[in-house]
Amino acid sequence: MTAAEAILQGCLGASHVGSGPTDEQFNILQSLSHGYFGLDLDIRSLSPIGAAELARNVDEQDRHRIVDFLIVLEFCRHPADPGQADLVEEYVDALGIDEPFLLVARDALTAEHAKVMEDWSRFSEAPTLEPGLATEDPALAEQLRSLQYCPPESLGRAFFDYYEAWGLKLPGEPGGGSADLVAHDFTHVLAGYVPTPVEEISLQAMLVSATDFEHHFSGLIASLSLFETASFDILDLTPQSETLNRTGATDIFAEAFRRGQECGGDFSTIDHLARVSESLEDIRRDLRIPSRSASL
Repeated sequence: MTAAEAILQGCLGASHVGSGPTDEQFNILQSLSHGYFGLDLDIRSLSPIGAAELARNVDEQDRHRIVDFLIVLEFCRHPADPGQADLVEEYVDALGIDEPFLLVARDALTAEHAKVMEDWSRFSEAPTLEPGLATEDPALAEQLRSLQYCPPESLGRAFFDYYEAWGLKLPGEPGGGSADLVAHDFTHVLAGYVPTPVEEISLQAMLVSATDFEHHFSGLIASLSLFETASFDILDLTPQSETLNRTGATDIFAEAFRRGQECGGDFSTIDHLARVSESLEDIRRDLRIPSRSASL
């Protein structure tokens, strides 16, 4: 078997709780097979493999990526089953990866919101801040509002139009949040994802993949906790559940991993404000951010 097939078969094995993987878990793996790995496979026809066999058939550099996929599948088991957490942890142990967010995934299945938030806060990365932008800046909203005067089709104008289109308050305005959101929303604009639950999750998946699964996983966990298990409270957003069970959602999600893999690096950490007058499409080409599929 190829490494990609072993990963998919191992993920099937790690989802084999009770009567087997749920339809949502099958759909995620089917979309990953086609949209991320580029394979023409029927996931339901594959045979699941155990933890030890998975570990024997994958390289060292694949293991962290596999663990991330396993945790995603854990979040996507509905109704929640503690046996899913036990089985995923068995596979992660066999892969020899120390992943603290396993605890948060277990919390999402078994604990109260407060416990999810507490453990996520212990392990999460610091938010990406826009270079040169103070966390507390009374002139921030004014600075961001001036982006409406950037050239048409520029990064700055696209950022302003994003806020206008979705009726969002700018960071620094009453009800608009803090400077922490600036870099995040520039990544929305660059990636072409809108602020809906499916696309918030997908943006985080793209960033994880763009960093070779080294960074942003805490952001993906936060999005899954908020929009997949409804076990997270942040920014006055309304928690939702089973977002990736919506029609077409897993295809968008899997494509996000593929797009991230093709990027030139972590596009959340660049100095966006230094490039607001440049063409959005030119910046995307410079950063090798691939277009979204026209079929999604």
